[in-house]
Amino acid sequence: MPAWQALLGKHLGGMFAHMRFISLLAAFTLLAACATAAPSGPASTPSQAPSAGSSSRAAALFASAGRADAASQRDVERVFGAPDISRREGAGAAWTYRLESCALLLLFAADGRNEMRLAEVNASARRAGAATPSIEQCAAEASARRS
Repeated sequence: MPAWQALLGKHLGGMFAHMRFISLLAAFTLLAACATAAPSGPASTPSQAPSAGSSSRAAALFASAGRADAASQRDVERVFGAPDISRREGAGAAWTYRLESCALLLLFAADGRNEMRLAEVNASARRAGAATPSIEQCAAEASARRS
């Protein structure tokens, strides 16, 4: 018996076989509809060119993340200003800076003296389908906003 007849359920001869075939057809159709092409086009870039000094300060702050001498919350606020969103939980905190083309998520953890130090930095795109910017691009945009 050919495979298509088995799928149609000719040997079962009933409504169940037809429903199984329709269900499989619907599932394959939905899976095909989910396949999308990767977004094309250049990632958006900040409209302002930040000064080299502010950009390098931001890079130095982010490079220290996770180390014992990492930047404190006070240091970060001095460079970027107050965060758009701030959340504290237990011995950690999360700050978010919402910029034009990206968002910066900064995670802080308490050190031995209970001072909040930068533990991790993450950058993400603000618009669906946009390319994820690098941490350096996002930091430059944050520095430009502050100046």
